[in-house]
Amino acid sequence: METHSIQASQGDEQLVVARSPVLFPEGMRVARGSARERWMMLLLVILDCAVWAGSYIGFSELLGDFNRYGWAEVMIPMVLSVFTLSLIGAYDPRSEMKSLAYSSEHLIACLVGFLVSAFAVYVVASFGGAVASSRAIFSGSFLVFGLVTLFQRRLFFGTSSSLRESRRILVISDCERGERFYKNCMANGLKQQICFFATGDAVVGENVAGPGSPLYLSDAAEVLKNLEENPHLEHEAIIIAAPPEHLGNDLLTSLVAVHFEELPVYTMHSFFETYWQKMPPDLLSRTWPLDSGFQLVQHSAFASLKRVFDVGFSILTLLVMAPLMSVVALLIKFEHRGPVIFKQTRVGQHGNLFTLYKFRTMEVGSEFKGLYTVEGDPRITRLGNWLRVSRLDELPQLWNVLRGEMSLIGPRAEWIKCVENYEKVIPFYHFRHLVRPGITGWAQVNYSYGANVQDTIEKLMYDLYYIRHFSLVLDATVILKTLHVMIFGKGR
Repeated sequence: METHSIQASQGDEQLVVARSPVLFPEGMRVARGSARERWMMLLLVILDCAVWAGSYIGFSELLGDFNRYGWAEVMIPMVLSVFTLSLIGAYDPRSEMKSLAYSSEHLIACLVGFLVSAFAVYVVASFGGAVASSRAIFSGSFLVFGLVTLFQRRLFFGTSSSLRESRRILVISDCERGERFYKNCMANGLKQQICFFATGDAVVGENVAGPGSPLYLSDAAEVLKNLEENPHLEHEAIIIAAPPEHLGNDLLTSLVAVHFEELPVYTMHSFFETYWQKMPPDLLSRTWPLDSGFQLVQHSAFASLKRVFDVGFSILTLLVMAPLMSVVALLIKFEHRGPVIFKQTRVGQHGNLFTLYKFRTMEVGSEFKGLYTVEGDPRITRLGNWLRVSRLDELPQLWNVLRGEMSLIGPRAEWIKCVENYEKVIPFYHFRHLVRPGITGWAQVNYSYGANVQDTIEKLMYDLYYIRHFSLVLDATVILKTLHVMIFGKGR
């Protein structure tokens, strides 16, 4: 790579003061959060606000109810709806907005926004006798809002998808990480064109992951030159999927400068976290929980609020669901001999053991006939299958939540025998015990039930992301996605 030197005279000697590489490729088209996408996301926010205000005010004017609402009744639902939609990625250009999964999450988010907004408008804002507008108009406006905003996104996704497919992601990798990165891209449906550059034991001209996969185009040192030679193409990011010691100092210096000035440069770790909301455990260090900016603090305000919510929700749900739980208990007793409640030793926060309670869904002693349940598992009873699909078998775990052994949201509480095995073969598996296990969680709503060690590693990636981004917003997102899972009966 070309370098420039600055020299200064000092008597008869010539002293090199500094050497710096040529940092920036010329004529490069960059998609740093693409200006077009940023404008389209902003346009969606504006359109959402306009759809809500237009439908609410329009219905009120049409039905002669225009004098019975104030601007607060327009603005509060508007803000709450935009916030709720943002939780499920409604303003994220990477969301698959034409998928059935997104459509259901979108409508569920609108329903939750409607319920929260109704409480805010008809209970909080109307406290003191203020007259609120018609509930029929309010409900009808939200129905129109949900359908129209979903239609807008389906139109947007076609444009957004074509933009992503025309971009390039440049990957600097060795053999092992290059193959792994490519397979993850295929599994996660990454649409951008991926170009690989060889370092370490990777060889130029060879396939990254076997026949049919991309070739290594050139050496890592040529990555910035490749950007210069393709000014007509739009570039989204550069990925470093190789140990830093495999890269030259000049290249690293240039990549750092490019990252801050022109084009995002990710490590493999940060790319997984940003694009797929998961964290590979083998890319972490033993001091990972001590990294700066870690949002998990044991005595944070959110941790205290989360515990208060856990207790309040558990008490209320147990009281409301007591009649249904009694019926379920009788049905289990009538269907099959044995106890109504299944008890098992699970591993909780900081590795502490506790007894987990669930409605029994399998034949007595089934846990000793295999560590995992599989599709169509004959050990599951007919009633048990329905309880699992509806998630009613989880209700007794609310007692664990009340006792402080679990939370409503967190990593899945695993059987001690499974944990003993996982900790031997999975790097840093114990990190998932930094928080209380949950009835639902980020891994549970993003990945189906695990039936082997590889599945457990995939779920651990999501658990580590949850721990890293422990927050109210992420918990709210998990709740919305959990409703989607419950409605469509996913998992086992």
